Amino acid sequence: MNGSFGDPGVFLVRVLFELVAFVAFARYFLQLFRANFFNPVTQAIVKITDPVLNPLRTIIKPVGRHDIASLVFALLTVFLMVWAITAMRGVGLNGTGLFIGTLYFAFLTVTNLFFWTVLLRAVASWLGNERSPGVAFLSDLTDPVVEPVRRVIPPIGGIDLSPLAVLLIIQVAQMVVGNLLMG
Repeated sequence: MNGSFGDPGVFLVRVLFELVAFVAFARYFLQLFRANFFNPVTQAIVKITDPVLNPLRTIIKPVGRHDIASLVFALLTVFLMVWAITAMRGVGLNGTGLFIGTLYFAFLTVTNLFFWTVLLRAVASWLGNERSPGVAFLSDLTDPVVEPVRRVIPPIGGIDLSPLAVLLIIQVAQMVVGNLLMG
C-alpha cells in the first residue's frame, strides 16, 4: 500500500544512503577547505571514513587539495541510493537515467549539506557558543561558502544577513536545477 504518505522503506533507504553521502561529502569539503583536522568532530568524520577511503586512495590519488577518493565514494553512495530506490519502486532506469539521477541527487545532497550546516552555524552564533568543537566544525564547512556573500552583503547594524542569503541561494539553485531536470 503506497498512500499519500509515501513508502517508509524507500524513505529509510534514502535517509541511510544520504547520511553516508553527507559524511563522505563533508570529508571532501573539509579537505578542500583546509579545515582544522585536530577538531574532535572532524577527527570523528576521519575515523568513520578512513576504513573505506584509505583502500580507495591506493587506487585514486588526491589531486592537490581535492580528495578524489572521498568524492568517488560519495558519488558511488548516491548512485547506489538511486539504483536501490528505483529498484524498490519497480522503475527501470537505463544508464543515462541512473547517471542523471545520480548527478541530481548528488547536487541535492551537497546543497542540503551546506543548507543545514549554514543554518546550524547561524543558530549557534545566536546562542553564543562559539568555542565548541561542533561550532568550529560548522565554521570550517560554512565560512568558505558564506565569506564571499558576506563581502557583498556586509553586516547591517551588527546583524549578519549573509547566511540568510546563502540559504536563499541554495533553495533557488535547488528549484532551478529541479525544474530543468523535471520540466
